[in-house]
Amino acid sequence: MAITQLEPAILFDSNIFLVTGERTVLIDAGTGFKVEETIKEIKRILGGRKLDVVVITHRHYDHVGGLRGIIKEFSPKVYAGSLDAVPLREGDSESTMGTSFGGTIDEMDVEDLREGDVIDIKDHRLLVIETPGHTSGSISLSDQVTGALFTGDTVFTDGIGRFDLPTASRDQLVASLQRLSGMDIHGFYPGHGPSVKEGGREYIERGLRMMEGMQ
Repeated sequence: MAITQLEPAILFDSNIFLVTGERTVLIDAGTGFKVEETIKEIKRILGGRKLDVVVITHRHYDHVGGLRGIIKEFSPKVYAGSLDAVPLREGDSESTMGTSFGGTIDEMDVEDLREGDVIDIKDHRLLVIETPGHTSGSISLSDQVTGALFTGDTVFTDGIGRFDLPTASRDQLVASLQRLSGMDIHGFYPGHGPSVKEGGREYIERGLRMMEGMQ
C-alpha cells in the first residue's frame, strides 16, 4: 500500500503518481520526451510487478505524451474522463496541445471514466469525481481508503489550473473547487508541484478563495 510520486523528467512534465495495492495504478504519464527514464523509474518502484492501469486526469500533452511509450512497455488498461478520452482515441494533437509542446499524439485505446466509477485495488479505492474547468473532461480521484485526493491540474498547492485554454471554463472550475472543498481530504496530490500527506483540504479552500477573488 503506497503512493509514490515520480520526479518529472523535464521541467514541464506533469507529476506522475504510482499507486500500489493488490494491483498497480499509474496516474498521468508526463510529456514522454524522456519516457525511457520514466519507464526505468516505474520498473524500479514496481520491482517486477505488473503495471495494471493508467489513469489520465485530463487530455493535455504534459500529462499524456508519455502514454505511447508506457503502453508499449507495460500494456496496461488506460482510462480517462469520458470527454477527454475522445481526443486520445482519435490521436488529436491539437486538442491535447501536443503541437504546442512540439509533440504528437497517436490514436490510443483509452476507456471512459465517469462520475462515481471506482478503481478498486483493495488497499486503495479511487473514486472518480468529474471536475471540469481546466478541460471539459478533467477528473479528480478520491482515495476512499486513505483520504488522498489526486487533482490533476484543477488545483495545486500554490494555485489553480488555467481556465483560458480550449474546452476550459472558469465557471466550471469554480463549481469543481466548491465540490472538492466539501470533502474530507488528507493527502493532496496535484498535477504539478509538491504534494502533501496531510492537510490537503487547505489547498482546495485556498484555490477556491483565489478564484472567488478574481471575480
